[in-house]
Amino acid sequence: MTAAVDAPLRRGAWYRIVAPLTRLEVVVSVQGKRVTVPRPYVEIRATPPREWTVLRNPKVAPGRTPEAFRRGYLICPGCRDRVPLPVTQVAKQLCPRCSQTFAIAWDEHYLEKA
Repeated sequence: MTAAVDAPLRRGAWYRIVAPLTRLEVVVSVQGKRVTVPRPYVEIRATPPREWTVLRNPKVAPGRTPEAFRRGYLICPGCRDRVPLPVTQVAKQLCPRCSQTFAIAWDEHYLEKA
């Protein structure tokens, strides 16, 4: 997702395209269900990202989400685990789950719109 739209998709998530692309929309699988999304709001890649995806100010349920994740988090490109945003804007991050280090995609264009 490159912008906030009314769709049950998360920024930084990887969804499988399940129908032919059109100029106006993309149909993806979300938990086994087909979801149609306006094509301009979806970044289509042949391979998953190789850098941490940054999610700032996510819509989260306060009672279900740890305090450290409420202002945002990073999504690991290796295992899809989430870690809280670092206090400073560092270039790389070690994933505590898969023990791999990846660059952080602070320069993603959708961050300016979030």
